[in-house]
Amino acid sequence: MSTEPPRTVIIGLDALSFDYLDRFDLPHIQSIREKGVESELDSTFPPWTGSAWPSVYTGVGPDHHGVFSFFDFGDAYPDEAEVISRENVRSPAIWDYLTARDVPSAVLNVPVTHPSDSIRGSMIPGYLAPEDADGSPPGIREDLSEELGEPYRIYGENEADGEPSVDELVSLIDHRRRAARALLELTDWRFAFLQVQKTDTVFHTFDEESAFRRAYEAADEFVGTVLETVPDETNVIVCSDHGIGRTDGYNVYVNEVLRRRGLVETCSDGRTPTLGESKGDLGDDGKSTGENDDSASIRLVSMAESALRAVGLSAGDAYRMVQRVGADGVVERLLPKGTQATLGENVDWKRSRAYCRSGPELGVRINLEGRDAHGVVAPDEYESVRSEIVRTLEDLRAPDGTPAFEWVEPREAVYDGPYAEDACDVLFVPSEMNNLVATSLLGSTFVPIDKHNHKRTGVFIGAGPGFDDCEADAIGPLTLTDVAPITMALLEQPVPIRMQGTIPPGLLVEDPDVSEYGSLGHGGPEDDVGVPDPGKNGGETTENGDVVDRLENLGYL
Repeated sequence: MSTEPPRTVIIGLDALSFDYLDRFDLPHIQSIREKGVESELDSTFPPWTGSAWPSVYTGVGPDHHGVFSFFDFGDAYPDEAEVISRENVRSPAIWDYLTARDVPSAVLNVPVTHPSDSIRGSMIPGYLAPEDADGSPPGIREDLSEELGEPYRIYGENEADGEPSVDELVSLIDHRRRAARALLELTDWRFAFLQVQKTDTVFHTFDEESAFRRAYEAADEFVGTVLETVPDETNVIVCSDHGIGRTDGYNVYVNEVLRRRGLVETCSDGRTPTLGESKGDLGDDGKSTGENDDSASIRLVSMAESALRAVGLSAGDAYRMVQRVGADGVVERLLPKGTQATLGENVDWKRSRAYCRSGPELGVRINLEGRDAHGVVAPDEYESVRSEIVRTLEDLRAPDGTPAFEWVEPREAVYDGPYAEDACDVLFVPSEMNNLVATSLLGSTFVPIDKHNHKRTGVFIGAGPGFDDCEADAIGPLTLTDVAPITMALLEQPVPIRMQGTIPPGLLVEDPDVSEYGSLGHGGPEDDVGVPDPGKNGGETTENGDVVDRLENLGYL
């Protein structure tokens, strides 16, 4: 009889919501719900893929792993920044801790995992990786493709142009289902992390419940296949990085608000942070994502995207119309009155006193002298400028009279981790997450929207021999950073003290051990804390391009 602890599988379904789980017939997920525990799962701030999934797999918040957006701004201005990668996540992941303990992992399609960590086990990266990205160990992707009988894909064939059909999204989920089964059967593992991204994409791309239903049903089949493939006594966690729901407030053009306060300067030859020029193409056609003859039209449509959607056009529709009748015709007919005059203007990042550099980051950066390369705000002006921004955004009212933001705070009121200073100087949350933040200069401060977008509360479901029989109201709500320590405890491995998440009393059968560890990299100020050192005690605990197109098509830029 085996004395090894039960295996544990995380099934990550992006943007999962109890609202839709309750609405649709999903027998495999329902079977886990009936025999396990469930709770609402509070996302990180901000609640977006780029910062949230790293918090799931590291057990720490953005100010402790260093990723706040889809972009690595570092010391760069927005027009010079690059799309984030695993190298920007400055904290070890579950599989890094397990590698030091000689526990094998199988990781498939988890966002922000390229380039892949060298781990005990197998890893194939997901969202934000190039389509041709290899995994760990080298050649694992080819092995998986051979097992599948077809090339393994990260993205759909028509995803780069922002117009995949529902059939294509469902087909890619099914492709991921078959890949998950193949990877679980092909490799040695005790921990697996398998992710599906298209349960999020479908809400950003379509507005019909029938489309949502098909994606959820395909994801349920994914879950069913995983349950069939793993041993019966496997602990299973189903979780999401955030929720999803109808968003019918306004696009808030924060840089336009700041421009009217004299904080943003403009120019005609700048651009909003699409960042595509620094990235190679991630699709199958090998084309460059650099500038081309249509670049001016592309930038124009990007700036006007939200307004175009407000009158019923997708970004793809708008771009085709620009090509067919010319940008001026589109702008004149479709954009709200008063916006045309500013469409040739962009934020001059280097000359502005403050700016919103990325909508999903939910913040404003002050262009500070001595910190930023072309800083224009003197250090002795910093607090007065920041206070002005806080007051301006706190007082901002939408056309319907409601506050634009639920709260507006200085950075240190929200973050206190070692990478807090990489975050924006002023942070905010849209009221009830029913408004979205845009960075373009559109001439208007508000444009009505009616779409689906992220909500702060996602889903946690857990079942298996390691979970105790308890009611949801006795354990929840949980937070994203709780998933990693729960997973370590289910695997009967010590929970690194570095992890911020907690395990509610009564959730698990066994109380977890907590330990400090030695260094394993991925660190910074905390590199000597929280990571197993394989050189000591045999791994025992010690004392002490097209990716941008996709982001644009999902409304993230």
